[in-house]
Amino acid sequence: MEIEVKIDSAYKEPKVIIITDKITNEVKSLMDKISENKKLTVFSEEEAIIVEADEIIRIYSENKKVYVQTNHSIYSIRMRLYELEEKLILNQFIRISQSELINRNQIVSMDISLTGTIGVLLKNDIKTFASRRYVSKIKKQLGI
Repeated sequence: MEIEVKIDSAYKEPKVIIITDKITNEVKSLMDKISENKKLTVFSEEEAIIVEADEIIRIYSENKKVYVQTNHSIYSIRMRLYELEEKLILNQFIRISQSELINRNQIVSMDISLTGTIGVLLKNDIKTFASRRYVSKIKKQLGI
C-alpha cells in the first residue's frame, strides 16, 4: 500500500481519498479505522451513558440480556449481540462464542494449549473461553 500526505493550508479539516481498483478487505478495514469511532449508548441503573468502542473490554449475553463491560463498570444495552457485531468495527471485535464478543485490543494473553478451546485473559483480569465452534475463525483473525 502506498501512502501520500500533502500539506495544504486551504484545508482546515483533514481529507482522506482512497484510490483503488476494487474494494478489498484491506480497503474496508482502512475505511473503518479512518471513519469516526463507534459509540454505543449503554445504561446503568440511573442513567444512559455514551461509551466509545475502544473502552469496551467485552460484550456478552446472560439471562436473555446483553451487557457491555468496560474498565469502569458493566452496563446493559438494548441491542442484540448480532446487531452489535454488525455495528462495531469488525477488525476490533471478535466473536468468541454464541454469547460473547471481545475487543481484540483488550486481550492480554490466550491459552491455546487447551484441547479444542481457547482460554482468553483480558485486561482487568477478566477470564473467558472461546467455544470450539469459533476457534478456527479466531485463529484466522488473529493470525495464530
